[in-house]
Amino acid sequence: MGESHSRISAWWVFPISAIVWWACGFLPWLAQMSYQVTGIAEASDAAAAGLLPLPFTADGAVAGLVVMALVGGLLSGVTARLPASAGAGAAAAIAGTLTAMAAAGGSSWWLAARETVPGDAMPLGMLVVTCAAGLFGLGAGLLAGLGPAALRGVALALPVVLLDGWFWGLVPGGSVSPVGTWWIFAVALGVAFGLTVDSRPIELLGWLPAAGVVWVFQAAGPALLAVQENIWPGSALSEDPLSAVAMAAVRIASAAISPEGHQLGAWVVALLLGASIAALRLSREASDEGELSQAWA
Repeated sequence: MGESHSRISAWWVFPISAIVWWACGFLPWLAQMSYQVTGIAEASDAAAAGLLPLPFTADGAVAGLVVMALVGGLLSGVTARLPASAGAGAAAAIAGTLTAMAAAGGSSWWLAARETVPGDAMPLGMLVVTCAAGLFGLGAGLLAGLGPAALRGVALALPVVLLDGWFWGLVPGGSVSPVGTWWIFAVALGVAFGLTVDSRPIELLGWLPAAGVVWVFQAAGPALLAVQENIWPGSALSEDPLSAVAMAAVRIASAAISPEGHQLGAWVVALLLGASIAALRLSREASDEGELSQAWA
């Protein structure tokens, strides 16, 4: 009862999720623009044209947009857990995220139409990439926030694999691009999973499909970079953005079955950490219940 009273209203989730999707998801882009304005980093053509809500012209825009939109969607989806009603929270989070996408995408499109950005901008392709990645992240966030414990690790698999690129984007002059240090976050995810497993030890088995999903998604970073190299104004992929999605899927599928480039050792460490933490929590809960029973006896 006390927990229900401490929850916020679902109406607050609407603005919170909208702000989180853009301000948190695209924080690396906002940070880079502030670095350029203050002189910390060298100014680019995009900075000279003015602040764009979405990085249509940034170097590495495709991979960066995917990472930032996906992380933003994940965070905004998790806000659905804040209200007492899961259904109302999910509806508010979805509405807020879609509103933020429409506002950021529409304003970016309007600025591009006014020719206030360099000629190498690709608004249509970038908007398709942003919406697809944002919706995927939103679904993962809702599942991570409201789904059963057995599926939380699966929902967080792709964000964990790409999260290192998001953090590297906060470095002055850096770009949002996966660089292969994802294993740090895999270990952190293992710790988090061990802390969130409920009172049933069988839920630890939910970590196994998460490990398989991460094995597949480890190819997402190289696939995004390969797609990015084939996108430029006037290219076949920029004229048909959906073909870029198909190309990324093919590359991920082909790389997923190859052991090269997979850092399985870090994932094993994450699995063992999660299992150890969960086992320790469960044993403490069992001992506390035993002591309580003896006290009442």
